[in-house]
Amino acid sequence: MTAEVMGLAGPGHWPTGAPEAVHFTVRAIEVHRRDVPAGDPLAGRCAAALDRAATECRPVRFRLGGVTLTPSGVMVCAFPVDGAADEFADRLGAELGSDGWFEDSYHRDIWYATLVHFTDEVRDGQGLVDWVARRRKLQLGEATIDRADLLRFQHNGRQPVRVGLDHTRLGGVTRRVPGAEARTECPPATTSVPRSASRSAVDHPCADATADGHRGQVASPAIHQPS
Repeated sequence: MTAEVMGLAGPGHWPTGAPEAVHFTVRAIEVHRRDVPAGDPLAGRCAAALDRAATECRPVRFRLGGVTLTPSGVMVCAFPVDGAADEFADRLGAELGSDGWFEDSYHRDIWYATLVHFTDEVRDGQGLVDWVARRRKLQLGEATIDRADLLRFQHNGRQPVRVGLDHTRLGGVTRRVPGAEARTECPPATTSVPRSASRSAVDHPCADATADGHRGQVASPAIHQPS
């Protein structure tokens, strides 16, 4: 699917659906820093918070279904099968305490994995709109994820890719959260793509001039299926 989107969007965009980059973001920690040295105090505290949260939370299960289009990219939608994903996100926020300031006022109410981030002009905007429309209800199966990673993203010359700082296993038991399964459809997709993408490599909210980073994540807990 990532290759199909890239074929319509054109070269230069970030194929975030590639095995070395794909992920579900749980929480962003701070604005981008080019380097996170060994022994970084914030990374150490975040790793400890991630471990404490994961110890109390069971593996996350998503139903993957539908594709949506935004001004910044194309995403696959993920729907929690039970309350585990939201419970883990909430528990992580509590364990981070003041280190979770970056997203304290931001509530993630959807789960998704980005296939392509736009960084330049979209070559075939209408073709991409039509491609997404045909896949709005595409069912892609279920994913069970039992590992959470503390990540930063580093540009490899083609795109930002995951760089692991720490990881832990989700192994506890969580309570069922009422209404966790309420959302069953992807958020509305935009029906047009601007000729010039809204976020270029250097304008991306957490990128520097080398397009290093993703969504401000220098150290971000993320859950993904190891490739």
